[in-house]
Amino acid sequence: MRPGSASATSPARAELTVPTVVGRAVLFGFPETEVVAEVRPRARAWRITGAARAVGVSVLLAPVAAIVPPHAPWALGVLAAGAVFGRRRWTETHTLMAVTGSCPKCSGAFSVKPGRLKRPHPLECEGCHHVSALKLPEERLGRPE
Repeated sequence: MRPGSASATSPARAELTVPTVVGRAVLFGFPETEVVAEVRPRARAWRITGAARAVGVSVLLAPVAAIVPPHAPWALGVLAAGAVFGRRRWTETHTLMAVTGSCPKCSGAFSVKPGRLKRPHPLECEGCHHVSALKLPEERLGRPE
C-alpha cells in the first residue's frame, strides 16, 4: 500500500460507504410496502463546516448587495438567506442518498434526489405521481457524531 492512501478500515474509506436501512413506504388507503433506503449519517464537523460556509458567504455578499438601491433590504435579504441555508445544513443529521422499493398504490419505482432526510420523508412515485411517506426506524439510523 502506498503512503498516504486510505486503507479499507480508515475513516476516509468508511466515509465512502453508505449504510442501508429497511423502512416502509406509507400511502393512506393502501397497504405499506417495504423499501431499502441508503442513508448517510453526517458528522458534526461536516455540519458545522457547511453552516459556517453558508453564513460566511452571506456576510461577504451582504455589502456587495447593499450597493444596489434600496440598500438595506438587499443586504438583509442576503443575510437572512445565509442564516436559512446555514440552519438547513446544521440540522442535516442524515442525508438520504437513494431509495429502492415500490409504490404502495401502483408498484412503480420512486424518484428521489439526494438530500436532507426529513421525518417522514416524501417519496414521489414515477408511475402514478402520488407522494408516499418514507418511515424509517429511528433506532436503525443511529446517532451522528
